[in-house]
Amino acid sequence: MIGHISRILEAFRPCFTRQAAYRWFVTVVLGFIVRIDHCGASSFVRWLAIRPSIYTGMLSFFRARRWKLHAILRRWWQIVLERCIPVKIDGRLVLAGDGIKVSKEAEKMPGVKRLHQEPDNSGKAPYIYGHYWGVIGVLGGWSKNNLLHPALCRAP
Repeated sequence: MIGHISRILEAFRPCFTRQAAYRWFVTVVLGFIVRIDHCGASSFVRWLAIRPSIYTGMLSFFRARRWKLHAILRRWWQIVLERCIPVKIDGRLVLAGDGIKVSKEAEKMPGVKRLHQEPDNSGKAPYIYGHYWGVIGVLGGWSKNNLLHPALCRAP
């Protein structure tokens, strides 16, 4: 499993002009994989046993202008299409999408928006404040073992 993950992460190397940025990218991806709690970037420090003194260095990776998110997303699409056998109907890829609304207490939080919700009963408010995440995946695999490979996840 580690070898497979390593080969996928190596495919992202051309997206970074600096070796340090690429190393932080690998660290962050591994942090997302191994962490159990969801306490932001500080959970990477705990679960990867990173020295707390370089925590600010990791945070600066997210704000760096030396790498471009669209290049990483484009490379991820290429990796997904190279490594799986996509299901096609009439020559077109089969994509699936879903979204989730996560309610937040604070209105002035970054990324929090007023979201319409479909109330199950009349006691629910028609609007909540929260984050909305949308995901698109490519259906692919081998014969009967088709899987949905995540291709894009965004907060609109």
